[in-house]
Amino acid sequence: MKKINTVAVVLKSINYRDSDKIYTLLSKDLGKIPAIARGVRKISSRRAGNLDTLNLVKVGLSEGLGGMRQIDEVSGLNSFRKLKSDYSLSTKCSYVVELLHKTTEESGNSEDAFELLVKFLKIASRFPENIDLAVRFFELHYLALMGYGLNTETCLKCKKFLKETGPQIYLDAGHGGFVCVDCSHTGLGFSVQAVDTLRELSGNKLSKSTEKILKELNTITSALIDEHFSIRIKSRELL
Repeated sequence: MKKINTVAVVLKSINYRDSDKIYTLLSKDLGKIPAIARGVRKISSRRAGNLDTLNLVKVGLSEGLGGMRQIDEVSGLNSFRKLKSDYSLSTKCSYVVELLHKTTEESGNSEDAFELLVKFLKIASRFPENIDLAVRFFELHYLALMGYGLNTETCLKCKKFLKETGPQIYLDAGHGGFVCVDCSHTGLGFSVQAVDTLRELSGNKLSKSTEKILKELNTITSALIDEHFSIRIKSRELL
């Protein structure tokens, strides 16, 4: 029976039969996979706590009956406890996990997505006061991973540098960029400062932002996600 060890983040779980659970894992080596843990719902099980949603774990897997992978061993690497103990933080992390889960194919090459999710969880855990900015960071980089990168440098039409235009620039979600005020435009208008912040996030720089800027960033990334993925994300309604 083929066995493999890998590192993964637990995305979700469902009860199965009397004492088992089926987990969805985003693993570094195998992508997004389902795996069953036998007897994990028994009171005597020592594995259940390590397999909580959001946990970063090391797992030993084997091929079970019907091709379903089976979790034979698990050890916790990071439980991100701080993110689970606060309702607002846990809800925003649940949104990120749901977005990733619903837009990632099973068994695909997801190493970059895995690394991005772990990076987000570590940032959010270390700087919980900046959770909203961390979520925008994840969304922006995840969109780029999925082939929907955002041009925050120049106007899509005249190629003028956006930071030299103003006072507003306009989002063209379908073409992944912005149009300056001097060009023919439609749609939602945003401040140059908001797009400057997006540019910083693209360069892995997270700076404290005002509530106004954070609201603009949320509107921008939500529009891009709706444009490219066309899915309903239930946890977004709780944000």
